[in-house]
Order: sequence, then structure tokens, then C-alpha cells
Amino acid sequence: MYKYVLDAKMLLKSAPPAHIHGKISSRQLTEKTWPDFEELFAANGGVWGGCWCMFYHKQGKFDPKAYKENREAKRGLTSEGKAHGTIVFCGGDPVGWCQFGPREELSRVDRKRGYRPTSPDVWRVTCLFIAPGHRRSGLATYAVRESVRAMKREGVKVVEAYPVEGERSAALLWSGTPKLFGEVGFGRSGPLGKGSWIYTRRLL
Repeated sequence: MYKYVLDAKMLLKSAPPAHIHGKISSRQLTEKTWPDFEELFAANGGVWGGCWCMFYHKQGKFDPKAYKENREAKRGLTSEGKAHGTIVFCGGDPVGWCQFGPREELSRVDRKRGYRPTSPDVWRVTCLFIAPGHRRSGLATYAVRESVRAMKREGVKVVEAYPVEGERSAALLWSGTPKLFGEVGFGRSGPLGKGSWIYTRRLL
């Protein structure tokens, strides 16, 4: 508990004044917190035009602009306990998101050319989103840290992330950057296409 409070205070101290709206906190996505997730995504067009963070749940063809369909699909997975993620709050308002989950839940990664899982029971961090007005204030790093804590509570042993760098990073910011994941204890395990990497952290 002490470390959690300390981390939040450090974020508040390091964030630019324009980004400080109140206490930083987080909650995990559940049926109970769905309204918070829905508020965040609805206020930002479903994120990326209407994805509702469904892309990595799907193996086949995916329409990121199918706003209503993707929202209802995400709601269904949440009610079934098949969607995981950390919702970040600032002053009680949902302002950030980090999606994670087991391999079978976020199976689209398996389709990437040349990909080989670092562990058969690996969990994944696939998506990050911070609302405009709250970016560049450490909230993405905080979201990943809180997600790692949540996975530890689940008994997860190995976590993968897939950050990008170089020219691709600006268009694929939802994947995070190598610097971000390095700051929270992940290390580079190997390449994953041009400018993309597999970063891994062992929790147990």
C-alpha cells in the first residue's frame, strides 16, 4: 500500500501543472467498472476510430471503425471475464487505459510473422491509451506498472509487450515504446518485424 501511494505521489510531483486534476488511482476492468471504461472510450471516439480495444481479441478480419459492434463485443467479453485491463483515473475521472491478458485472450499476436512466444503460458500487454490533456505526465508508465501488479496477483509468470521505435512509433503509440517498458523492468527478447520488438518480464 505504501509503495502504491508513493508511486502516485511521484507521478503527481513530476507531472506538468496543466495535467494535474486530482489524485491518481487505478481500477481493473470488470462488469462493475465497465461504465468507467465506456466513459473513457466514448469520450474519445471509441479510440482509434471505434476500435474499443478489440483488435487483439480478433484473429480474422477486423473493422476498427465498427463502433457499435466493437463496443458490444468488448462489453460481452468483459461480462464473461475475458477482457483484462487497467483503467487510470485522475481526480476521479477515467483518463487512461492499459490492456493486458493471457495469450488465448489476445490471440492476434500469434499471427505476426516470425513470432514465437517466450513462454507457453505467456500474458501480454498490447494496448495503451491516455486521453488528450493527460499525456506526457507519466500515466502510461503508471498504467503498465499497475497492470503488472494485477498480473502478479493472478499468478502470471511471464509477460510480453510489443513496443515499436523509429518512424513507426508515432503511428503505433498504442504499443508503447522500448523506453517505457524498460522503465518498468521489461527487457528486449527479440525482433518482431521492422522496428518492433518483443519485450519480456518474468514475474515469478
